[in-house]
Amino acid sequence: MALVVEDGSGVEGANAYLDAADFKAYADARGMPYEGKSDDEIEQALIRATGWLDATYRSRWPGVRLNGRAQALAWPRSDAADADGEEISDDEIPQEVLDATAEAAFRELTEPGSLSPDLERGGAIRRLKAGSVEVEYATTASARTTFTTIDGVLAGLLIAETSSGYTAMAVRA
Repeated sequence: MALVVEDGSGVEGANAYLDAADFKAYADARGMPYEGKSDDEIEQALIRATGWLDATYRSRWPGVRLNGRAQALAWPRSDAADADGEEISDDEIPQEVLDATAEAAFRELTEPGSLSPDLERGGAIRRLKAGSVEVEYATTASARTTFTTIDGVLAGLLIAETSSGYTAMAVRA
């Protein structure tokens, strides 16, 4: 699959937020090694990373897709603002999204499939013992990997998750 980079206009068939050159610039500035990886491998990682970001964070992005369901990716968006209330232009892919794409692509480049592994354990492990080593997760432990660097990069952009679709404030009279 050929890399088609979103430029902020709602590019038809877009499948990535960054190209290989932008990824390399990001990685070089942070000392993230990608030596020995071809541009094709980097582009494939960028496509997987973009898909993962959209699938994982789409419900928490502010605003709505600029071109609705006809748009391939979650960005660009209209009526969007960051956590500080700063408006995000309709033709902008926020720097947070670009940086998170590079971070996610690096993980995919170094270990393909690491962002969305198949989870064989089926939920929180209650107890696992092998010889003298024992692991027991809390009953509320998630079976999913948390990518704290990516979450941190996106923190100023995301809408808080709620446990239900309804929110209310109780006021004592």
